[in-house]
Amino acid sequence: MSDRDLLDAYLRGDAQAFEALVAREEARLLRYASVLLRDSDAAQDVVQDAFLRLIREARRLDGIENLSAWLLRVCRNLGIDRMKKEARMRKREFDAAACEAGECAPDAVEAREVQTIVARELHALPPNQREVLLLKIQEGRSYREIGEITGLSTGNVGYLIHHGLRNLAHRLKAAGIV
Repeated sequence: MSDRDLLDAYLRGDAQAFEALVAREEARLLRYASVLLRDSDAAQDVVQDAFLRLIREARRLDGIENLSAWLLRVCRNLGIDRMKKEARMRKREFDAAACEAGECAPDAVEAREVQTIVARELHALPPNQREVLLLKIQEGRSYREIGEITGLSTGNVGYLIHHGLRNLAHRLKAAGIV
């Protein structure tokens, strides 16, 4: 059964169809969200929220044939919202701690986790380039599907992938990898 068939069966009252849909899509969404958020617990929360949104909006998704792309887009949007919220919270906490210490510095560079060089350089790319590369390389999505997920035109997707790969190659060369 396709994702669409499973969703339709769920809407007719078949709870096992929804479980099958979750079983089919969950691992892919978790992989994507884990890389996007760099936190497996946050990724699990985002994926769970994406499935909850699917439940809430299931009856309004009649025109959606590519449910997998729709779920990735919801997961992406929820992940981006979470990253923005966490960044605001970290900044407030840092500013509060700095002011308590008498050092109200306007901005500070956060320490980053130690990563492999390739992962570090990939994450150093502009967010739009990093995102389309992850969707293309990790998820194996077509340009059209990436466009549906991100809201970009197919031409924009191709442009971002081309420049993302070129930038990543330059960064890896500078790091002595290539």
